[in-house]
This record gives sequence, C-alpha cells and structure tokens, in this order.
Amino acid sequence: MTSDVADEAPKSPLWLDDIRPGTSGEGFLEKNLRNSLLFVKRPSDRLLITFDNLANVGDERPEREPWAFKFASDEGLSHLGVMAHVSDWYRDEALIERFQSLARDGFFDGYKRVIFAGVSMGGYAALAFSSLVPGAHVLAFTPQSTLNPDLVPWETRYENGRRQDWTLPLSDAAELTATAGRVNIFYDPYHEPDQQHVDRLSGDNIRIFKCWFSKHKTAVFLRKIDALKPVMSHAIFDELEEGEFYRLYRKRRNLPWYRGSVSGYFRDTGREELATQFDKMFRRRMRRKKRKAEEAAEKTATLAATTAETDKAAAKAPAKPAAKPEASPAKPAKANAKTAAEPAKPKRREKPEHDCHIIAPLNAGGKAPAKQGKGSRLIVTTMKNEGPFMLEWVAYNRAIGFTDFLIYTNDCDDGTDQIGDRLQELGVVQHRVNPFKKGDDGPQRVALRASHREDVFKNADWLLCADCDEFLNIRVGKGRLDDLFAAVGDADAISLCWKLFGNSGNIAYEDALITEKFDYALGETEYPHFRSLGLKTLVRNNDKFNRLRIHRPAFHLDRGDIKWVDGGGQPMPDSYLDGGWRAPVGVSHDFARLHHYAVRSVESFLVKRDRGRTNHIDDDQGMDYWSSMNFNTTRDTSIHARLPGLRRELKKLLKDPELNRLHTEACTWHRAKIKELLARDGWSEFRDEIIKVNAAPVFENC
Repeated sequence: MTSDVADEAPKSPLWLDDIRPGTSGEGFLEKNLRNSLLFVKRPSDRLLITFDNLANVGDERPEREPWAFKFASDEGLSHLGVMAHVSDWYRDEALIERFQSLARDGFFDGYKRVIFAGVSMGGYAALAFSSLVPGAHVLAFTPQSTLNPDLVPWETRYENGRRQDWTLPLSDAAELTATAGRVNIFYDPYHEPDQQHVDRLSGDNIRIFKCWFSKHKTAVFLRKIDALKPVMSHAIFDELEEGEFYRLYRKRRNLPWYRGSVSGYFRDTGREELATQFDKMFRRRMRRKKRKAEEAAEKTATLAATTAETDKAAAKAPAKPAAKPEASPAKPAKANAKTAAEPAKPKRREKPEHDCHIIAPLNAGGKAPAKQGKGSRLIVTTMKNEGPFMLEWVAYNRAIGFTDFLIYTNDCDDGTDQIGDRLQELGVVQHRVNPFKKGDDGPQRVALRASHREDVFKNADWLLCADCDEFLNIRVGKGRLDDLFAAVGDADAISLCWKLFGNSGNIAYEDALITEKFDYALGETEYPHFRSLGLKTLVRNNDKFNRLRIHRPAFHLDRGDIKWVDGGGQPMPDSYLDGGWRAPVGVSHDFARLHHYAVRSVESFLVKRDRGRTNHIDDDQGMDYWSSMNFNTTRDTSIHARLPGLRRELKKLLKDPELNRLHTEACTWHRAKIKELLARDGWSEFRDEIIKVNAAPVFENC
C-alpha cells in the first residue's frame, strides 16, 4: 500500500530545489494566466533568458520547467525562464510591462553578458525582448520576425498568432536588433517561410548559421546530433565561430532524419533519381561505418584476449636467468659510408582515401533578384607596385558585387601601400602590410595563411583569391555575382578559367582603364599551353570549406559531397578533390570567365618584370613569360558592358582628394620607373624585342 502511494505522488519540478524555503538558492516564480516567469539566481556573471516554444503550450505537468532549464543549471547560469500557457506569441501587455519594469529596476544590470534565447515563437520573443537590454546577445532558432499580417502577409502558418494584438510594443523584431550585441540566427535556408523571416533581418551584428535540411525543427535537429549544447555554450561564454559550428553540424551526415530530409527535397522537386542515389549512398556509408566499428571492436576484443593469455602463460612459466647479451658484429665502415651517401628515395604521393564526390548543385538556372543579396563576398589579394591600376580593380569588383577586400602589400615603392591605408580609412578595404622575408615561400602564400585569422575572412559568405590583373567577367544576367550564383545554383565552388589578354597593340603606358583599352585576347576555345588553362575559384565559406589556396580551395572531404562547377555550371571532375589547378577538357565558360591582363602595355610590363612575380620570387619575367602570356588572337569587348558601373564606382573613390592625390602620384612614379628602366643596359633592346612577339593585328598591318 505504501509503495502504491509513493508511486502516485506527484513529481516535483527540478527548479523547486533552487528556490524553495530552507535552501540557499534565490529566485522567484510569478504565475499568470497567459505565462509564468521563473527566475533562479546562481553565482554566475551570465544571465540566460529563455522563452518557451509553441510545443510547450498546454504542458500541465507538475514537473514542467522553462526551456533550457537543465542546461542553465548544468552550466551554472542565472536563468529567467518565461513559460507560455497560450499560443499568443508573447503579445501580452502585462508581460511586456513586466520586462520593461525589470529593465528600469536594474534587474539585468551587473551581468557580464545577458543572453536571450528561444525557438520559433520563443525565437521571435528572444529577438524582440532583447531590445529592452542594450548589448544583450541573442540565440534564435528558426524565429519569426513578426506575425503582423500587414508586414508579413505571406506568413500563414500560425493563425492564432496572427490574430494577436500587433499594435503593442515590440511587435517587429526586424526593427529591434540594432542595439543588441551579437544576434545568432539558426535556420534551414531551404525552408522558405523561415528564409523570408531571416531576409527581413539586417545589421552588422547578425550572424547567420545555416542548418540545411533541418526544416523548421532546427533546435531538435541540433540536439539529435549532440550539437545544441556546445552551440549554446559557445554563444554564451565566448563567441560561436562559423568554423566550429559547421564542424559540429557535419554530424548530420549520420542522422537518418537528414537522409530523409535531403531525399525528400529531391523528390519534392521532381528529382527522383537523385533522391534514390542519395539514399543508397547514405545507407552504404552507414553500413561501412558500422562495419568499421565492428572491426575495431573485434580487434579490441582479440587484443584483450591475447593479452590475457600472455599474462596467464607468463604467470605459469618458471623464471629463467637473464641471458648475457651477445656483442653484435661491427658493420663495415665502408658500407656505412655508402649507405649514408645514398639519398633517400622520395615517397610516392598516394591518392587520399575518401568517399567524397563532386556533384551538381541544386536550383541551377535561377534568376537573380534586382537588388544585390545580403552577405559578404571577399577577395583576398597581394600587391606590390600596383598603384596605377589598383583603384580600377577595386571599383570594378565593387560594381559586380564584391563587398569586402583583404589586401596584402609588400615592399612597395609606388604608394600602393598608402592607397591601401587610405582605402581602409574610407571603409572600403582591409589593408595589411606583408613584407617579404627571405626563406618564406612567397608573399601570396604567406598572405593566404594569414587571411584565415581575419574576422572579415571568417565572416565572409564567398571567398576568392585574385590578383590585381584579374577581372571576373560574368556573362549572364546583369553581370553581377548574384547573377552567377543564380545561374549555377547552390554551388560550393565555382572555378573560372583564365582568358589571357595581350598588350592589344599598346606600347606606352597611359593612365586609362585596363578593361577598356586592352581588348585582344586568346580565342574562346584556344589553349596553346598549360598557363592558358589556369583557374581561380570562388568558394562558399561553409562547413565543407577548409582553406583558401591560390587557384583552388581545399575542402573537408569527410563532410559530404562537394557541389563544384566550372564557369558554365558543369560539375568539375572528381579528380579535382585531390589536386589540380588547370581547367579540365571541355571546360565551359557560358556564365563567367576570368580575364587575365598579365602583361598590360609593353612599357608597364618592364615595371612588372623589375618587380618580380608575386608567388615565384626568383623567376625572371622575361621573354618566356611574355611569349606565353601575350596573346592577341581575337578581339573581345564583352567586358565593356560593365564599364558604366565601373566608372560610377571609380568616380566615387576619386572624389576623395587624398585618394586622388595618391593615385596621381602612383602614375607619376610608374612613368618615372619606365624611364629609369629604359636607361639601363639591355632594357631598351628587350622592349624592342617583345613588341614583335605575338603582336596584335594593328601591328601586323602596319
């Protein structure tokens, strides 16, 4: 009888031990009709404020606790939890006034960090109520920005929420995040309603973490792969970085839910064959994973059994006297000398073992929006004595949609570094001095390694390593990055083949637009040697991305297949996962091509030769380089369609008097350098020789 009574006794909530009389804990419970507030104070400099989700409404269990209560308890956080009793999206005047009074009374003061967190309905509340505590951080999983029908008429999922009073304060979270600290948003970009809400959010403090194929259950999805707690811990105690998040998120590959989501997406979009293929690959990988685990367990068991048998035999064996060690015969000194003189044979590089493949992106053939999309598109570059050409390059790339520039300069004489400093002061670029040191493997590689540590790099959505003589000519839509992205779909990388442009008959240096003045190049499908097949690669900075290289990125090959295409949207061969920087046979340039103005005018080439190559310091840029890079086969003026946008951006830059002065001085230095070089022994003769090599048609007709 006693045991029956004990079994039927109601359970006590975990938080009762924190605030009940007789304990050392501090806090309060405020019960209301539409919601309740529970506060537990712990010896912590962090305060976590959580809002229940729609799924918690109607939970009448005696042991009910606020969302994330156990997490806060385990982490030792002070915790204010709002428990929802109705699905009103916290459009409760009394609740809003209560939070306002808490703010006025200094309740949120004294903490090193205050964090608002919630999921869906709770995510909206976290965004909105955080505005009452300037500087507060936010963790919002699949949040709505508002349910005001006038603002989001397309949001029809939550009819009860739409009927609430949206004239009350804190009604539009999209207008309330400006005063917050870091706002972390987690959602599935393929879930259209959630994407539309995220599109309404803006500001430098917004950090987006894309949880592909988690649909509207992102928080549950993260919990299933053991990522939710570490994600929250990082965001609360330090900062959650993209690299760490996507490292955690790669565990999705082993989640059956993920398989169902991906294959379901394929089927919903009419790609049954891809869905079936993905299902088979997933199951094959899981069988292989299971088999490896079983083999490892079997080896461990065998080793344990062998060790036990050995120990048992050793215990039974009689003790033997220790044998005297026999002296080893000395090896002939001559043989030793011969062995030492033989060079070690280099180890053959073996092909890495992985089950990763290159696959086609989804949603190819789309149309870009009229307005440029959100996100950072970063170019990392190295420069030395590029002053006369620098502003055109920056202006052009701004015109086509690049938002950020990380420029490393080394040992400049013409003021390139000063132009970089001024552009940084104007907020246009990030400039870093990168002096060449003897023994380093080139300024470009040194700069690329350093770039990974920069915030502008970590926060970028797209990355490209490009030089000041390379211009991306996008041939689709309006010639913007958004048009290229829409054309190729959700690619992880886009490799763009060089098109080598010659001096186009220009001998003397002029302060004129490179993209306008130099219009003779190789034919569209003309590849006379390996250099004409060179690639540069735009790469998405997601969880699959590992590091940026000069021509092509490195990927984490254990995080799923790579959607890698060429400039025409064709998937690259699988072999590129393991290496290669030249374009494959049949490379397409339908959507984009990288124009490479490697030589410019004859006289400017003299300065380039004197400067030395960015990555191959000891290589002479003489006749061989000119012969292999100066081609004037056909005329190509396709990039001239971008000239109006380029001129607009360049005009904006040159409006700055200091920048204008520095540009003029760089051009003056360039002319003086040409004059100095032509006065050196042999340089005038060199100029006369290269004029004749692969000359443009204008010279052949003279």
